[in-house]
Amino acid sequence: MTHQIQITVKCPLCHHSLMNDTVLIDQLPAIELEAKIGQKLGKIYLSQIYGSYYKKFEGVEDVVGTIAVFSCSNCHQPLPVIQNCDCRAPQVGMQLEVGGVIKICSRNGCKKHSLEFEDVNDAFILLMKGDQTGLG
Repeated sequence: MTHQIQITVKCPLCHHSLMNDTVLIDQLPAIELEAKIGQKLGKIYLSQIYGSYYKKFEGVEDVVGTIAVFSCSNCHQPLPVIQNCDCRAPQVGMQLEVGGVIKICSRNGCKKHSLEFEDVNDAFILLMKGDQTGLG
């Protein structure tokens, strides 16, 4: 049986929660980001299950290979670019509620993402929460 890690995130700039209780993905509140793809502005909703690639698009098209500029749905500022992905697209970061950072690739379809912790206790807390999803 696979254990799944449920994460909650906030904007690294304004520290507002990026969780949306009204949009569900994997039967849980989604991570809501503003997304600019080309000249179109919309929203993307991501699963809060680490390793799940389910997402919903609103106002922008779901085209594999496109690169999005992700912004906070509260302060509307672009999420900071942490590094470039192996696919050469920018990776952006969001703060984990428990401490640490999740990095995601901005290229639609790229599956590179990672969790990073400055304090090992934050990672331990996240892992000890266990499978709270009922999906694993």
